Amino acid sequence: MSDPVQFLVEEEPPRFLRAQALPYPELKRVWVRVELTPFSSRPGPELEMAVLDRDGQEVAAMAMVDVQHTYVSLTMHLKRPVPGEPYLLLLRLTRDDTLLDQRAVPFDLVFVERDEAKAEAEALTWTERAVPIGALPDDLTLARINGAE
Repeated sequence: MSDPVQFLVEEEPPRFLRAQALPYPELKRVWVRVELTPFSSRPGPELEMAVLDRDGQEVAAMAMVDVQHTYVSLTMHLKRPVPGEPYLLLLRLTRDDTLLDQRAVPFDLVFVERDEAKAEAEALTWTERAVPIGALPDDLTLARINGAE
């Protein structure tokens, strides 16, 4: 009882550390995992998520206000899923109408074994802040963003 309680002091606004979009085996739902840097101020940040298909159409969306934890794990249900197609998870973190960070996470609607997905997640850490998420040009497909030729 002699140790004082230590409170987290927020030295910088929260940002994304890593994120994954992992399709479930039936390829109709996506498990979204997001990790944020530690934060202390209340209310917590707002987290917006959207999944776009290869044509840039929104097929799932979620918004969370007053996020309280640095790890968020949830399931998003896709409208009209197309197995094997490329998709894009858009993430935006705000507080008091101020953009803190935003990311784009490309993924294919293909089931990946959890051990392989875990290894990928552990290797992913973002250090830069506020990478712009812009509209995709009409002639640029998500497959090219994913690195496929």
